Amino acid sequence: MVRAEAALVSARQDPGDGRRRGEKPAVLERPVLLERPVLLERLRDEIRRLERRPARRDGVLRCGRPEIDGALPGGGFRRGGLTELAGGPASGKTAVALALLGALPPDDLAAYVDGRGELYPPAAAALGVDLARLLVVRPARARGADPVMAGIWAGEALLASGAFAAVAIDVPLGGGWLRGEETIARRLQAAVEKGGAVGLWLAGPGTALRLPAAARLELGGARPAAIRRGGRRAS
Repeated sequence: MVRAEAALVSARQDPGDGRRRGEKPAVLERPVLLERPVLLERLRDEIRRLERRPARRDGVLRCGRPEIDGALPGGGFRRGGLTELAGGPASGKTAVALALLGALPPDDLAAYVDGRGELYPPAAAALGVDLARLLVVRPARARGADPVMAGIWAGEALLASGAFAAVAIDVPLGGGWLRGEETIARRLQAAVEKGGAVGLWLAGPGTALRLPAAARLELGGARPAAIRRGGRRAS
């Protein structure tokens, strides 16, 4: 049976981050291992609880980094659309994703599909992410399980829910052929259009999946470059 790890991650500031005298030390909740049916039911319950919120379908969200926002069409990440953050391991794509999550309005929720298991909550908090409003989903690497597909389908459910202002998806795709690539791309695009979130797809070099994204932001060079559909550079 496929297992998945999920946690609603929350933390308070630690003494090194300006904790006031007399406050309790920082507490970081431990992730809870859940069987896949239990995890999916928990996600459905949370989505049903929140889905009365209106979908966020129009305009853009800005991450607060001028060099990033200025490179994107419209001056930010489009709601109801996918943006591909492309770059190598040290390109800063995770930092850009967390910057957007940290810039969300106070009442908005965010989700992060951490297929690589590398998201470090204190680092996210240092970039301004409110961990009490962040849902982290980690597909387990159990024998016989496919963490890539588990992460993709989790991302699809989160994007379509309408409960989250932004959803980041980081799954360990290689450079080889991915079965059902076109179907996966269509389903993710339909999900983000339905839910109205900003969808962030973190892509490594030579990734096996190309998405019909609103923009592809290439990171790691002298300056970020946004690529429109069809391969044209955004002005």
